[in-house]
Amino acid sequence: MIRTSLFTALCFAIFMLVGCTQTSSLSSMPPDDEKAIINSAIEYLNNMDWLPIDEDGKQATIQSITVDDRFELVDSRFEGTQAWIVTFPSDSQRTVEIPQVLVESESNDVIGHLLSE
Repeated sequence: MIRTSLFTALCFAIFMLVGCTQTSSLSSMPPDDEKAIINSAIEYLNNMDWLPIDEDGKQATIQSITVDDRFELVDSRFEGTQAWIVTFPSDSQRTVEIPQVLVESESNDVIGHLLSE
């Protein structure tokens, strides 16, 4: 009886910890919305001349984050808000990595970036 209670409590604790550490899933986001977010990031990177010719955005990932002071923002009022961060895959052939791009979650406007190191 005690073993069962301890096992149940341990399983519950593990499930709670695992559930709290997973990143946001975009499985409920329509593909057209994903494409619009990535296209906003690609347009921004092209305008900044930071996007390699061979990058098409098909491997880009999107994650929901809370904007903090690590990012170079177009306006500081976005700090503390929710936004999408678009990350492009690294490539051993590139000498400089593509910056991560912050896209505002309502308008899909680019609100900042984080240069890669």
